[in-house]
Formats: sequence, structure tokens, C-alpha cells
Amino acid sequence: MAYSRWTNSVWFTFGTLNNGTMHSKKRSDWYFAILCDSLGNNIGGFGYEEIKNDVDKCISAVRKSIDNEKPPVITEKELRELKEYMLEFVYDIEKDCEEP
Repeated sequence: MAYSRWTNSVWFTFGTLNNGTMHSKKRSDWYFAILCDSLGNNIGGFGYEEIKNDVDKCISAVRKSIDNEKPPVITEKELRELKEYMLEFVYDIEKDCEEP
């Protein structure tokens, strides 16, 4: 499931599975992938539990990974937008997956 695409955002974000299966009802199997040209190679996304436990820590890690020499410029507005996508991902996983 895509939460944002480059056509309308600096982010391309989507939910995917860690273990390569087609679908999982285990929340811990889900991963929120983040693609953006401005991010360093050390941020690719976060697991469901990381976001659920401390979304602000995840946003802080993204903030620290921004390479200001590469476009697009990431502002606080874009980081707030990313946080909204992360929270939407958590909501969807909790709605769709039975196991906590």
C-alpha cells in the first residue's frame, strides 16, 4: 500500500513485508519503506513496532539522515507530512492485522 508518491510529495512511502510473504496478519512483519533522494543510505524505513512505540524518534532519525546537498529540500512541513503517513500506516496495520 502506497501512502505517498513522488507525483504529489517529496516522499515515496509504502507498507511492505519484512519476510517476503504475500500477506501477513502479524503486525511485526510489516515495514514502512521511505524513499527520498535527499536521504542518506542509512534510512530505508521503519518497522511497525518502531513507529508505534516512538514515531517522533523515527522522524528524528529521518531528520538526521537528510543530505542538504541533494534536492529536494526537506522542510519541517515535509517531516510533518511524513509523520502523518507513518501514523496512517500504523492505523492500517492495526485495522488489518489481528495479532498485536
